[in-house]
Amino acid sequence: MNQKSSYSDSVHQGDNVETNIINDPKAIIEAYELGKKQTKKSEKVSNRSKKVKHNSKKIVNDNYKMSNKNRKNETSFWLLVTVTSLILLLILVGQEYGGLFDNDEAESDEFIPLPSTADNPDPLSKECVTHEMQLGRHDHSMLSIYINGEEREIPENMGINSEICNEQGGNMHTVHTHDATGKLHIETEANVDMPIGVFFDIWGVHFNETGIFDYRVSNTHELIMTVDGIANDEFDDYLLVDGKEIAIIFQARS
Repeated sequence: MNQKSSYSDSVHQGDNVETNIINDPKAIIEAYELGKKQTKKSEKVSNRSKKVKHNSKKIVNDNYKMSNKNRKNETSFWLLVTVTSLILLLILVGQEYGGLFDNDEAESDEFIPLPSTADNPDPLSKECVTHEMQLGRHDHSMLSIYINGEEREIPENMGINSEICNEQGGNMHTVHTHDATGKLHIETEANVDMPIGVFFDIWGVHFNETGIFDYRVSNTHELIMTVDGIANDEFDDYLLVDGKEIAIIFQARS
Protein backbone atom coordinates (compact mmCIF):
# COMPACT_ATOMS: atom_id res chain seq x y z
CA MET A 1 0.00 0.00 0.00
CA ASN A 2 1.47 3.29 -1.02
CA GLN A 3 1.00 6.22 1.08
CA LYS A 4 2.10 9.57 -0.14
CA SER A 5 2.62 12.43 2.15
CA SER A 6 3.16 15.93 1.09
CA TYR A 7 4.70 18.65 3.19
CA SER A 8 6.18 21.95 2.74
CA ASP A 9 9.43 22.94 4.40
CA SER A 10 10.68 26.38 4.47
CA VAL A 11 14.39 26.51 3.62
CA HIS A 12 16.77 29.03 2.23
CA GLN A 13 15.02 32.12 3.44
CA GLY A 14 11.46 30.84 3.09
CA ASP A 15 11.63 29.05 -0.29
CA ASN A 16 8.95 26.38 -0.47
CA VAL A 17 10.19 22.89 -1.39
CA GLU A 18 7.69 20.11 -1.96
CA THR A 19 8.99 16.63 -1.19
CA ASN A 20 7.25 13.32 -1.85
CA ILE A 21 8.08 10.51 0.51
CA ILE A 22 7.29 7.09 -0.87
CA ASN A 23 6.96 4.35 1.65
CA ASP A 24 7.56 1.54 -0.87
CA PRO A 25 9.80 -1.43 0.24
CA LYS A 26 10.59 -2.39 -3.33
CA ALA A 27 11.70 1.12 -4.12
CA ILE A 28 13.76 1.21 -0.96
CA ILE A 29 15.52 -2.10 -1.88
CA GLU A 30 16.18 -0.87 -5.39
CA ALA A 31 17.55 2.33 -3.99
CA TYR A 32 19.74 0.30 -1.60
CA GLU A 33 21.04 -1.92 -4.40
CA LEU A 34 21.71 1.12 -6.53
CA GLY A 35 23.59 2.65 -3.64
CA LYS A 36 25.71 -0.49 -3.29
CA LYS A 37 26.54 -0.38 -6.99
CA GLN A 38 27.47 3.25 -6.73
CA THR A 39 29.66 2.46 -3.71
CA LYS A 40 31.43 -0.37 -5.55
CA LYS A 41 31.93 1.84 -8.55
CA SER A 42 33.40 4.53 -6.31
CA GLU A 43 35.67 1.93 -4.71
CA LYS A 44 36.84 0.78 -8.14
CA VAL A 45 37.55 4.35 -9.15
CA SER A 46 39.37 4.86 -5.85
CA ASN A 47 41.39 1.68 -6.36
CA ARG A 48 42.28 2.74 -9.90
CA SER A 49 43.35 6.10 -8.55
CA LYS A 50 45.50 4.38 -5.93
CA LYS A 51 46.99 2.09 -8.58
CA VAL A 52 47.74 5.03 -10.89
CA LYS A 53 49.30 6.87 -7.97
CA HIS A 54 51.35 3.81 -7.05
CA ASN A 55 52.52 3.35 -10.67
CA SER A 56 53.39 7.02 -10.91
CA LYS A 57 55.42 6.79 -7.73
CA LYS A 58 57.14 3.63 -9.05
CA ILE A 59 57.99 5.40 -12.33
CA VAL A 60 59.44 8.34 -10.41
CA ASN A 61 61.49 5.98 -8.23
CA ASP A 62 62.69 4.01 -11.27
CA ASN A 63 63.66 7.22 -13.05
CA TYR A 64 65.54 8.37 -9.95
CA LYS A 65 67.36 5.05 -9.70
CA MET A 66 68.18 5.14 -13.42
CA SER A 67 69.45 8.71 -13.09
CA ASN A 68 71.68 7.69 -10.17
CA LYS A 69 72.94 4.69 -12.18
CA ASN A 70 73.70 6.90 -15.18
CA ARG A 71 75.53 9.36 -12.94
CA LYS A 72 77.57 6.53 -11.45
CA ASN A 73 78.37 5.16 -14.91
CA GLU A 74 79.40 8.62 -16.10
CA THR A 75 81.59 9.09 -13.02
CA SER A 76 83.22 5.68 -13.61
CA PHE A 77 83.83 6.55 -17.27
CA TRP A 78 85.59 9.83 -16.50
CA LEU A 79 87.57 8.19 -13.70
CA LEU A 80 88.77 5.57 -16.21
CA VAL A 81 89.67 8.32 -18.71
CA THR A 82 91.63 10.20 -16.03
CA VAL A 83 93.55 7.13 -14.87
CA THR A 84 94.34 6.11 -18.46
CA SER A 85 95.57 9.63 -19.25
CA LEU A 86 97.85 9.62 -16.20
CA ILE A 87 99.31 6.24 -17.20
CA LEU A 88 99.95 7.46 -20.76
CA LEU A 89 101.56 10.63 -19.38
CA LEU A 90 103.89 8.60 -17.18
CA ILE A 91 104.83 6.41 -20.15
CA LEU A 92 105.58 9.48 -22.29
CA VAL A 93 107.68 11.03 -19.52
CA GLY A 94 109.59 7.77 -19.16
CA GLN A 95 110.21 7.61 -22.89
CA GLU A 96 111.29 11.24 -23.00
CA TYR A 97 114.21 10.43 -20.71
CA GLY A 98 114.64 6.90 -21.96
CA GLY A 99 117.39 7.85 -24.42
CA LEU A 100 119.93 8.39 -21.65
CA PHE A 101 121.72 5.47 -20.09
CA ASP A 102 124.41 6.87 -17.81
CA ASN A 103 126.26 3.89 -16.46
CA ASP A 104 128.36 6.01 -14.09
CA GLU A 105 125.23 7.17 -12.26
CA ALA A 106 123.39 3.85 -12.33
CA GLU A 107 122.30 2.75 -8.87
CA SER A 108 121.10 -0.69 -9.88
CA ASP A 109 122.82 -3.58 -8.12
CA GLU A 110 122.66 -5.57 -11.36
CA PHE A 111 124.82 -3.85 -13.97
CA ILE A 112 124.23 -4.86 -17.59
CA PRO A 113 126.78 -3.19 -19.94
CA LEU A 114 125.60 -1.94 -23.31
CA PRO A 115 127.17 -3.39 -26.45
CA SER A 116 129.94 -1.14 -27.79
CA THR A 117 131.72 -0.88 -31.12
CA ALA A 118 134.93 -0.43 -29.11
CA ASP A 119 134.64 -4.09 -28.08
CA ASN A 120 135.58 -5.07 -31.64
CA PRO A 121 138.05 -2.35 -32.72
CA ASP A 122 139.28 -1.71 -36.25
CA PRO A 123 142.88 -2.98 -36.76
CA LEU A 124 143.93 0.55 -37.77
CA SER A 125 143.20 1.68 -34.21
CA LYS A 126 146.09 -0.48 -32.97
CA GLU A 127 148.73 0.88 -35.33
CA CYS A 128 151.27 3.30 -33.88
CA VAL A 129 153.25 6.10 -35.58
CA THR A 130 155.65 8.92 -34.78
CA HIS A 131 156.42 12.24 -36.43
CA GLU A 132 159.83 10.88 -37.33
CA MET A 133 158.32 8.31 -39.66
CA GLN A 134 158.01 8.81 -43.39
CA LEU A 135 154.26 9.27 -43.34
CA GLY A 136 152.09 8.36 -46.29
CA ARG A 137 149.28 10.50 -44.90
CA HIS A 138 149.05 13.47 -42.55
CA ASP A 139 145.90 15.61 -42.56
CA HIS A 140 143.25 16.94 -40.22
CA SER A 141 139.49 17.03 -39.64
CA MET A 142 137.40 18.85 -37.03
CA LEU A 143 134.99 16.92 -34.82
CA SER A 144 132.18 18.28 -32.61
CA ILE A 145 129.82 16.19 -30.47
CA TYR A 146 126.53 17.41 -28.97
CA ILE A 147 124.49 15.45 -26.45
CA ASN A 148 120.98 16.76 -25.75
CA GLY A 149 122.00 20.29 -26.69
CA GLU A 150 125.30 20.38 -24.79
CA GLU A 151 128.69 20.11 -26.45
CA ARG A 152 130.79 17.21 -25.23
CA GLU A 153 134.46 17.94 -24.88
CA ILE A 154 136.86 15.74 -26.83
CA PRO A 155 139.87 14.95 -24.62
CA GLU A 156 143.25 16.38 -25.45
CA ASN A 157 146.10 13.95 -26.20
CA MET A 158 143.59 11.22 -26.96
CA GLY A 159 145.51 8.43 -28.72
CA ILE A 160 148.92 9.54 -27.47
CA ASN A 161 150.94 7.43 -25.01
CA SER A 162 148.18 4.91 -24.55
CA GLU A 163 148.48 1.33 -23.32
CA ILE A 164 149.09 0.21 -26.92
CA CYS A 165 151.11 3.07 -28.39
CA ASN A 166 153.62 4.06 -25.73
CA GLU A 167 157.00 2.93 -27.00
CA GLN A 168 159.70 5.40 -27.88
CA GLY A 169 159.34 6.19 -31.57
CA GLY A 170 155.78 4.90 -31.76
CA ASN A 171 153.66 6.64 -29.15
CA MET A 172 150.77 7.90 -31.31
CA HIS A 173 147.75 6.14 -32.75
CA THR A 174 146.84 6.71 -36.38
CA VAL A 175 144.11 9.18 -35.30
CA HIS A 176 144.76 11.35 -32.25
CA THR A 177 144.32 14.80 -30.70
CA HIS A 178 146.82 17.27 -29.23
CA ASP A 179 144.28 19.60 -27.61
CA ALA A 180 140.60 19.75 -26.65
CA THR A 181 139.46 21.70 -29.72
CA GLY A 182 138.21 18.59 -31.54
CA LYS A 183 140.97 18.71 -34.17
CA LEU A 184 141.71 15.18 -35.33
CA HIS A 185 145.19 14.38 -36.61
CA ILE A 186 145.24 11.56 -39.15
CA GLU A 187 148.75 10.17 -39.56
CA THR A 188 149.54 6.86 -41.21
CA GLU A 189 152.65 5.21 -42.53
CA ALA A 190 150.81 4.28 -45.74
CA ASN A 191 148.25 6.43 -47.53
CA VAL A 192 145.11 4.59 -46.45
CA ASP A 193 141.43 5.45 -45.99
CA MET A 194 140.59 6.19 -42.37
CA PRO A 195 137.04 5.64 -41.07
CA ILE A 196 136.05 7.99 -38.26
CA GLY A 197 135.07 4.91 -36.26
CA VAL A 198 138.79 4.22 -35.74
CA PHE A 199 139.09 7.33 -33.56
CA PHE A 200 136.20 6.15 -31.34
CA ASP A 201 137.85 2.70 -31.08
CA ILE A 202 141.03 4.41 -29.89
CA TRP A 203 138.96 6.50 -27.46
CA GLY A 204 137.32 3.28 -26.25
CA VAL A 205 133.72 4.45 -26.68
CA HIS A 206 130.73 3.38 -28.75
CA PHE A 207 129.75 5.06 -32.00
CA ASN A 208 127.65 3.89 -34.94
CA GLU A 209 124.10 4.39 -36.24
CA THR A 210 122.67 2.97 -32.99
CA GLY A 211 124.10 5.71 -30.76
CA ILE A 212 127.16 7.28 -29.20
CA PHE A 213 128.80 6.73 -25.80
CA ASP A 214 126.06 5.22 -23.61
CA TYR A 215 123.24 7.01 -25.45
CA ARG A 216 121.10 4.92 -27.76
CA VAL A 217 118.68 5.76 -30.55
CA SER A 218 115.07 5.08 -29.53
CA ASN A 219 111.54 6.10 -30.46
CA THR A 220 112.16 9.33 -28.51
CA HIS A 221 115.80 10.13 -29.39
CA GLU A 222 117.77 10.27 -32.62
CA LEU A 223 121.37 10.44 -33.79
CA ILE A 224 122.38 12.83 -36.58
CA MET A 225 125.74 13.30 -38.26
CA THR A 226 126.65 16.14 -40.61
CA VAL A 227 129.73 16.84 -42.71
CA ASP A 228 130.17 20.53 -43.47
CA GLY A 229 126.54 21.00 -42.43
CA ILE A 230 125.15 18.31 -44.76
CA ALA A 231 123.48 15.23 -43.28
CA ASN A 232 125.53 12.06 -43.61
CA ASP A 233 124.28 8.59 -42.67
CA GLU A 234 127.59 6.72 -42.91
CA PHE A 235 128.33 7.31 -39.22
CA ASP A 236 131.36 5.22 -38.11
CA ASP A 237 132.07 4.16 -41.72
CA TYR A 238 132.54 7.75 -42.90
CA LEU A 239 136.03 8.18 -44.35
CA LEU A 240 137.86 11.18 -42.92
CA VAL A 241 138.78 13.89 -45.44
CA ASP A 242 141.23 16.68 -44.87
CA GLY A 243 139.62 19.97 -43.80
CA LYS A 244 136.11 18.61 -43.25
CA GLU A 245 134.04 19.58 -40.21
CA ILE A 246 132.05 16.74 -38.70
CA ALA A 247 129.24 17.17 -36.16
CA ILE A 248 127.59 14.31 -34.28
CA ILE A 249 124.30 15.18 -32.55
CA PHE A 250 122.25 13.06 -30.17
CA GLN A 251 118.93 14.70 -29.33
CA ALA A 252 115.22 14.23 -28.63
CA ARG A 253 113.11 13.70 -31.70
CA SER A 254 111.07 16.73 -32.71
